[in-house]
Amino acid sequence: MNKRWSFYLLAGVLFGIFDFYFQTWIINQLFAGMLGNTAIMVPILGVWLVLVAPIAMREAKVSRSVWLAAAASAFTWSVSVVAYYLFMGVKLILIGQASRAEMHISNRSDPYYWSNIKGFFVGDFLGGVGEWIIVALVGGCLVGLVVGFLTLRAQKNANVV
Repeated sequence: MNKRWSFYLLAGVLFGIFDFYFQTWIINQLFAGMLGNTAIMVPILGVWLVLVAPIAMREAKVSRSVWLAAAASAFTWSVSVVAYYLFMGVKLILIGQASRAEMHISNRSDPYYWSNIKGFFVGDFLGGVGEWIIVALVGGCLVGLVVGFLTLRAQKNANVV
């Protein structure tokens, strides 16, 4: 069981980093006029199903439990949310961003550098994680329950035939 949950952890971290760049790309498509406001919600929200549906299916098949499928989905989405906001901090501090040059580590001698870093983690990180972790937990459980239920039902019907 530990290998599966380690995989869910790794998938969540990698997806959080991927989603950071994916959101930027999608927003650029919106401003380029390629997608409408409603059409943009499909890829923004749908990409999260691409991550969690296979995880819920696998967990339901292996554990034969919709509850563990729900837990795996909620766990993976929660890890993704934390990874997304942590990567935002890493990008600002280590990689840099032109619009937030005061956050880059090269400016650490600035008298306000550490208060800027604290402001990011207290405001952006905790605020973002606090807001989206609820969605990840509730949504992950719901999606995991539905996908797990459908998977176990399909597996049961396949065994009967």
